[in-house]
Amino acid sequence: MLQRLSGKPTTEPTAKFELAELRRWCEQSRPIFIVGLARSGTSMLQVAFAQHPSMFDIANCRETFIFLRPRQPYVDPIHFPTRAYLKGRPNLMALREWIEPYEEEFGELSEADSIRAFFYFAGNTVYPGRHPLEKTPGHLRKLELIFEIFPLAKILVCSRDPVDVVASYRKRLAKAKADGEPPEKTGWLDKGVDEMIGVFERFTKLVNDAVPAHGKDMFMAPYDWLIDSPTESIQTICQFTGMDFVPTMIASEATGSKAEGKSEKAHAIQKRASDAHKVLSAEEIEKIQKACAPWIDQWSRPGALG
Repeated sequence: MLQRLSGKPTTEPTAKFELAELRRWCEQSRPIFIVGLARSGTSMLQVAFAQHPSMFDIANCRETFIFLRPRQPYVDPIHFPTRAYLKGRPNLMALREWIEPYEEEFGELSEADSIRAFFYFAGNTVYPGRHPLEKTPGHLRKLELIFEIFPLAKILVCSRDPVDVVASYRKRLAKAKADGEPPEKTGWLDKGVDEMIGVFERFTKLVNDAVPAHGKDMFMAPYDWLIDSPTESIQTICQFTGMDFVPTMIASEATGSKAEGKSEKAHAIQKRASDAHKVLSAEEIEKIQKACAPWIDQWSRPGALG
């Protein structure tokens, strides 16, 4: 199998903003976008694939929301995760300065071209010679835009036992409150069982709606499959994406540092026993299982969706 790196765009960073050039770069790039259910292993997958020499070696698991908020990198207040994704404020400011002359002459970039500029700049300045890697679970809602911009993209869709997802939300919310995080930062976690069942229903619909057009480029990556057999699962995903497997992707200890732009997190794939019963009542567990029963088989099968 050829290294994924062999297909990398060869464009060098340019001092002048060229719209046609960044569109061409995006068409040739082979990014991986990790989407799906929150609290379902998206961070584990990003940590794993950040170890691959052909992908952006993201230092930490930052969600850019770039397909949901395309102008976010270009406006104040600065979005901390986006700044971190570009390895700091100087690079973010350089991105803004790079597009400024073009926008002064021709007007604000479209949403699609704003996204193209963000990844082009990252791929030629911050992570030169590498392909984009990004994880924002909510980008599942923007698959059409992703494939419009990156026709060669691969999408990893993370799923997990819904009972464990609800339990993870609840535990993360309790920790956030104990740490003193304000309600405006924890609202996305503060969902009751009925609300979460609605989340699961929408997740399933979004996946199924995308399959006819893009299923062959989408891969369902169930959480239990990842943690039960990390080597086999990552090898299988690498085969799907056309990449060679690299053992460091599942190493128990990460050797990178934030300063180097490599993941500091150890144990990219970690096995954790379910402890949902500690935070959910028997009645809540039964209600979730009953509501989600029609979808569990689909969620639990790893592999390409088309």
